[in-house]
Amino acid sequence: MNVATAALSLRLLRLGGRRAAASAALIGIGITVGTALLAVALGAVHGWDAREARAGWRTEQPVRASGAPVAMVGTSTDAAAGRPLQRVDIAGLAPTPPPPGLPRVPGPGEVWVSPALAALLRELPPDALADRFPAPTGEITEAGLVAPDELVAVIGRTPSQVPDAVPVGSFAAGTTGLLELYRQLTYVAAVLLVFPVASLLGASARLTAARRAERLAVLRLLGASTGQVTVAAVTEVAAVAAAAAVLGIGVQWVAAPALAAIELGGAGWFAGDLRPGPATATGLVAGVVVLALLAALGGMREVVVEPLGVVRRQRPGTARLLRLLGVAGGIGVFAVANGARQVGPADVAGLVFGVGVLALFGTVSLIGPLVVRLLGNRMTRAARSPAALIAGRRLLDDPRGAFRPLSGVTLAVFVAGFLSPLTATLSASTFGDDTALRIVAPAGAVGELQAEVRDRLAARGIAAEVVIAGIDAEVGIAVTPTLPADRDRVRTALEPVAAGPVLTEREAQSEDAVFVADLQRGAFVVLAGTFLIAATATGTAAAGRVLDHRRTLRSLRLAGTPISVLDSARRAETVRPLLVLAAIALALGLLCAFPFAAATSALEPAGIVLLGASLVAGVAVVAAASAASRPLLRAVTGTPVRDD
Repeated sequence: MNVATAALSLRLLRLGGRRAAASAALIGIGITVGTALLAVALGAVHGWDAREARAGWRTEQPVRASGAPVAMVGTSTDAAAGRPLQRVDIAGLAPTPPPPGLPRVPGPGEVWVSPALAALLRELPPDALADRFPAPTGEITEAGLVAPDELVAVIGRTPSQVPDAVPVGSFAAGTTGLLELYRQLTYVAAVLLVFPVASLLGASARLTAARRAERLAVLRLLGASTGQVTVAAVTEVAAVAAAAAVLGIGVQWVAAPALAAIELGGAGWFAGDLRPGPATATGLVAGVVVLALLAALGGMREVVVEPLGVVRRQRPGTARLLRLLGVAGGIGVFAVANGARQVGPADVAGLVFGVGVLALFGTVSLIGPLVVRLLGNRMTRAARSPAALIAGRRLLDDPRGAFRPLSGVTLAVFVAGFLSPLTATLSASTFGDDTALRIVAPAGAVGELQAEVRDRLAARGIAAEVVIAGIDAEVGIAVTPTLPADRDRVRTALEPVAAGPVLTEREAQSEDAVFVADLQRGAFVVLAGTFLIAATATGTAAAGRVLDHRRTLRSLRLAGTPISVLDSARRAETVRPLLVLAAIALALGLLCAFPFAAATSALEPAGIVLLGASLVAGVAVVAAASAASRPLLRAVTGTPVRDD
């Protein structure tokens, strides 16, 4: 019987005409966007894992030997053409499988370079780059690279020639504190998208919920069982959600090459790294379908228990003051999660903090309908115009429904409040001088080193200022080329007399500079994704709210209420709650950022710009959704009243 009910539900969806097709399309668009953005976040996690698997052996923390080592490995950062260049010195000690991307462990004098470095070696003059290495033996394959544009050279040495040598037991993926930090931050970014996406899925699944509930309530009154009503309720949404979720995965798959151009960790990506694996994609589709079903089943209790009340549209408000206890609980969970993050293992810190972020997200969603109800009560009592009275009554009658069009923007403001002090703090970061190349001098030999540096540069016809300078509490030589284009020639000329790569102060801190730039870039990517979700959710929920209340709106219109009054009421029930909810969300977002940056940092220029842009974007999203739903309002109030 349930199979027949499901088939009937799908048949009604297929034969329901333009209105059913339009509703299914709106539901599908919302779910597709939400799934695609979640797939982007999960793809980033997959990308970090793939990077670690290919290049983890040449990090600062390789797999150290517990017994007899198979090789000695040392890594350092050089620079060429303004880009970081990783140098890996390796000395084989025993037979072992080669590192990823190499056919064998390089012998002394052999040099294997990445394709990007090989191209740069051909492009630059020999005295700018090629003279730093022996002639390349071959190229590292994709299996051993972080990204297509990575500059890396693996140089075979004898054990005595490897600087800062680390004995390794294998070339399996090691670990790096910075890569692990990137992974944990990606977890937090994914968490920041979860609630907005859930809100979008809920708004999409509840589109035309009133119409669906009325139809099911009629079936219930005609004698349909609880099981039959439930099957009929979930079949339509499940079919649309599953198709839309698969389409969302496809959208992310197609967009992966464009996403690969976003540099993180100092490099771009291989497109395949950003595509979630089959198991992850399957789990994501299943999770999205479950979330959509839960949202669709939210109103089914009334259908089963009080179908007559649904048909008569008797829906009491459910936003009670008891929700304030949930607010206190959410803040408490955040405090506990933040404390656990500080004392727990680093490899789960992001997930633990993510639980706290989810708790505050839940607080925003929990308090939203209550705020809407209280505002509706106040607007009704203080109404001085028909529009204000209608708006207040609509807020009171269905506070949860009135909150849905605002939930996406509210959560986006929360994210902006979380990111603004962090962005302002990062914008204030400085990383030293980037004009003078520095060489640390051996004790008592600074004069001799200065003379040798001048001689080497003069022999190559390179004009530069060579002065004695302090370098990290040591004495050294600072070399400033007269022509900035000669910087790589200076590096190559001075490498034989330097203890390591010849870098500027800023280049020596390039890892920190890249990390800060990545945090800023990631913050804007997350914020852009959140507002994309908010725009989709707001438009979907606004359309659904007009459709759900079409009977009431038609009745008011037939009673002589001007369309301008209905339009004003629709704006009033949106703008006032939005301002209050945005203020609450902003405060909770600043609280979420407090463990990492002071809330007052949001008042710095960069923080103010981010907050201002976010608030303007939020208002613009709501205004656009309101404008988009106005033709729909005219359409539903301009047609005859009928039972549809």
